[in-house]
Amino acid sequence: MIGGVVLVVFSILLLLELAFIWSFKVGFVKPIEIDSIQTWPSVSILIAARNEEENLEACLNSVSNLDYPEPHLQVLLGNDQSTDHTQVIINRWINKSDNLKSIPIQPKMNGLIAKSNVLAQLAAKADGDFLIILDADVTVTEHWLKTMVAQAMLGYDLVSGYTEIKYEGYFSAVQKMDWQNSIHTLKVFSDKGNTLTALGNNMLISKKAYQSIGGFEALGATKVEDLKLLLAAKKQGFQAFQLISNGKAKTAPIKSVLDYVDQRKRWLSGMLNYRMLSGVGFVIYRLLLIEMIVGLFLFSKPTAQGLIVVLILSKLIIENIKQHQIRKSLNEVGVKFSLLEPFIISLLDTFALVALVLNPKVSWKKRKFK
Repeated sequence: MIGGVVLVVFSILLLLELAFIWSFKVGFVKPIEIDSIQTWPSVSILIAARNEEENLEACLNSVSNLDYPEPHLQVLLGNDQSTDHTQVIINRWINKSDNLKSIPIQPKMNGLIAKSNVLAQLAAKADGDFLIILDADVTVTEHWLKTMVAQAMLGYDLVSGYTEIKYEGYFSAVQKMDWQNSIHTLKVFSDKGNTLTALGNNMLISKKAYQSIGGFEALGATKVEDLKLLLAAKKQGFQAFQLISNGKAKTAPIKSVLDYVDQRKRWLSGMLNYRMLSGVGFVIYRLLLIEMIVGLFLFSKPTAQGLIVVLILSKLIIENIKQHQIRKSLNEVGVKFSLLEPFIISLLDTFALVALVLNPKVSWKKRKFK
């Protein structure tokens, strides 16, 4: 009886994923073309940097090559108690760029922690009509900023940008597939008017929306500032949009498996804390391949085992179809079938869940929080 219910649940989840694939195909909301915009508003890019000497130079170099009108562009940098040469890099750049400023950051101002503390202090100094949150380990394309702002000018007060993982070997390829397939799901829900979360390494929020919700100060101490910011904006009635476009950003991959698991642990913690019901569903969905493999060993009847094998193969095909759809929307070709990557992603998510259960404390940039 229980085994039959489990098989039905597995089947329903895969049918839902097929529905997502169909929805992505027929309901994809294309980004507005930047050539249709005649006048560009003022924007402020906010970059929180903690021990980013390996990445910050490339980030700032890409920002300096943006095609956005310079009189309307402000870049604010916040050094979050770095112990490396991050400030040296910041000082070098502010000496050669008039629209780039370094903002001194006070620790735990107004009770805020981690990245939200830095961003709150940067936002307080921002002059732009739109605030762009960009991580220091991210590089952007020439048209990235215009692409983000163009969507906001359609009436969206929060835009979650499209981010890819830079290729640096096999583990980065696993992360890239994970990111793209996650964005695929976010895009489906966003185009239906129910944005689930925003990507905090590459996102836009209008100053009007930011001030209306009271900024990060009103959100309080949080380790998942992007999700909490989105939820507060939606509660106020502001509209959000998930972007998939060639005007994209690229983020450095996580170097080690342990750091990857630690990051996923933090994300799971945030989902379960702030969206319990959808968070549980998210966990079941993310661990589906591992759940199916466990079921394969638990069921003794050949018929049930055969059905699970079919479901596993179907799941692998679905994950690769998502890749194809993402690439096609970007006018890219040559998608290679990925067999092991979906298993690795699900396994690492399982490790993250186990780590969260055994130790609920999470970290950000090697800093531990309760």
